[in-house]
Amino acid sequence: MKVLDQQNINALSKIIYQTNIMPSGKSDSFKKLSKKLILDLQNGYELEKIKRVITSELITTYGLSVNENDVEKITELIYSWYNE
Repeated sequence: MKVLDQQNINALSKIIYQTNIMPSGKSDSFKKLSKKLILDLQNGYELEKIKRVITSELITTYGLSVNENDVEKITELIYSWYNE
């Protein structure tokens, strides 16, 4: 499990960015989302709840149109990264 610190926020931001969910921008764009996700995971959110958080944030914060399969892939990446 990861702790909430700048290094982990940056690492998770890069992971999300590398999924190409947002074709423009840079990994720093996902720092706010990364911080939220790490906090949610520390609070014991299950996989399905994390998936809903990601979907909601990508739509409302980033204005992205999300595909269910993409969100599933991103959720699994984040969940495995957090638990390694």
